[in-house]
Order: sequence, then structure tokens, then C-alpha cells
Amino acid sequence: MKARSGHFIFDKQVRYKDLAPVFRALFIKFLEETNQMPEEKENAEVFIEENLRDLKRNRKPEGHNREGFMRMIFPIVPKGVQFYIYTRAKTIETVSAAETISRTLTKHRLKHTVEWDKMILYADKK
Repeated sequence: MKARSGHFIFDKQVRYKDLAPVFRALFIKFLEETNQMPEEKENAEVFIEENLRDLKRNRKPEGHNREGFMRMIFPIVPKGVQFYIYTRAKTIETVSAAETISRTLTKHRLKHTVEWDKMILYADKK
């Protein structure tokens, strides 16, 4: 299967602060799976700490919105907690990264569902 994006939609009881304990492992898996780990480990730590600061305060974090192969975005939504990963072309790497992230979330008992290709900007024309 190929996809442009994988959308993680959490159970309504999940809050941003519930992601704080798992975020470091989640973010590192994302960077490793997408081959975007910075050469300088300190750079990854800065990204992690910036996001953790928001999560611990129960606020929406930035995610990984840098130029690169794949991005991890926490969108502004009226209710609930969501994030998605996306790339500009349908790839199996998107699916693989999403499945790895999903396993990490399940291991930490964070109830969620994954939906594929929900980005309106990149919707396939029928």
C-alpha cells in the first residue's frame, strides 16, 4: 500500500499532556524511520524539548515542520488530539513510518485510529 499521509486521531479522553511520556520515543522513531535524524544529536534534542514543553503544558506542539522528505504536523482542530505525517508523493515509506508510530502509541496504551490520505490539498482527482 502507498499513501501520502497517515492521520492519527486519538480517543476523546486523550489530551496533549498524555503524549508527553511517549513523545521522545515517538519522535526519534519518526526521524529514524524517515532517515531524517540530524547529524548533530543536539538538534534532535532541541526539537524534542520544544515539543515536550508544549505537551507538558497540555498545548498543541509544532511537531516536525522542517523541509525534508516527511513532516509530522499537529493541526489546529476544534476538539481532540490529532497529528499526521505526510509527504508530497504516495510512498510505502509513509505507511511504514505510520505503522511504526502506531505500534509505539499502542505500546504506551494511547488509543488511536490511523486514517490514510485525508489531506485536502493533495486529494486525488477522480
